[in-house]
Amino acid sequence: MPVRERWRDLPVHSIAGCATSWPISRLCLSSGSTEPTRWPRRPLLGMMQARRRQRPPRILLHYPVLNTGGAERSTLRLLRGLADRGCEVHLVLSVRGGRLEPEIDPRVVVHHLRDMVGVFPARIGGIGDAGRFVIAAVKWSWGHVQEEWRSRRFANMRMDAAIAGLAGMSPRFICRAVAARKRFVFIRNDPAVDTRGRWAARIRDFHTRIDGYICVSAFVEDAMASAFPAIRKKLVTIYNLLAPEQMRQGLNAGIHPFGDAPGVIRLLSVCRLEESQKALLRMVEVHRRLLDAGLPHEWHVLGDGPDRGMLEQAIEAQGVAETFKLHGSITNPFPYYKHADICAVLSRFEGLCGVVNEARVLERPVIATRFAGVVEQIDDGVNGLIVEQDVDAICAGLASLLRDAGLRERLGAGRLSAGIAGR
Repeated sequence: MPVRERWRDLPVHSIAGCATSWPISRLCLSSGSTEPTRWPRRPLLGMMQARRRQRPPRILLHYPVLNTGGAERSTLRLLRGLADRGCEVHLVLSVRGGRLEPEIDPRVVVHHLRDMVGVFPARIGGIGDAGRFVIAAVKWSWGHVQEEWRSRRFANMRMDAAIAGLAGMSPRFICRAVAARKRFVFIRNDPAVDTRGRWAARIRDFHTRIDGYICVSAFVEDAMASAFPAIRKKLVTIYNLLAPEQMRQGLNAGIHPFGDAPGVIRLLSVCRLEESQKALLRMVEVHRRLLDAGLPHEWHVLGDGPDRGMLEQAIEAQGVAETFKLHGSITNPFPYYKHADICAVLSRFEGLCGVVNEARVLERPVIATRFAGVVEQIDDGVNGLIVEQDVDAICAGLASLLRDAGLRERLGAGRLSAGIAGR
């Protein structure tokens, strides 16, 4: 049976099982040790070894910063799931102060490598920019000193597994600073997104010390195997965890987010505001074309990111400020899902899109472009629509949903795909 099929039903056990043999399987259900029981002659040593065998599995996950985003929310669910299964969970954040830190499960032990990070100006055009550059350099240097000093504590902590939470971050910390029996890297996106070759460099430098690469969809696993054949045998597909009950509980929290405007069809997009991956400018173009075609609607976007200014300029240039609305980062997005008529996920790149899963759990009709993993989430025409990465195709798909309330109702009632429904 292919690796991805073996592991599709045991995502948390698979991740938590990383201290045992590869493939990973049993750690959350066992003592966390694969050594046979041998009672030494010295009673005290025997008691110490028995205690070590009885301790819960210790899992460390390294993540840069917990700001609002799909990967961050998936990480929170993973931490909670590991703690639910009896693991001792340690979360190491490179930088303190992420917006989602207050939502970390209290059973998780949180460590910060840096208290601050220096943000350098894009260019130096005067005394003010020079001053900001100096301040950023001081903050960066002090943060580097903090990280080097604080990293030393992990050499003696003896983890069963250490996990780098993103492919885009270097696994140097888990490989060189953490004493772990097994080491893993999460691959949460299509490797095509790595246009600068950073993934290739990090795989080249560290793959001999990594025991497995955890891909969030079968598409991503196949793409990684094609792009990096040297690690093919270390790839495994494990879908992100879902928390359906938590999502449903959040539906009725707070007031109606859109206000009273009967008869208005509302589209909802939830994403990081980053043009290269999320195709933000294309969303504004599609919105303008649909309005020009006589299909009135509002488009609401939740999220923040580095390209918000670019998006705001495009909204003004297209003259759609009254109907294309940015809400920023929202701690609880689920009331927005409840009152939206259509969820639109029009990214260029994804790994396994959490917004698609959330829309399906909350029974909202969803339209998505053809990106990595989407065919594992949507059965086209049954529980959503999949359109090509083309403005005309996106407009045609959205137009059909805007015109046909029956189609929206039917797609909203469709279930999650069988492979993901159990997460």
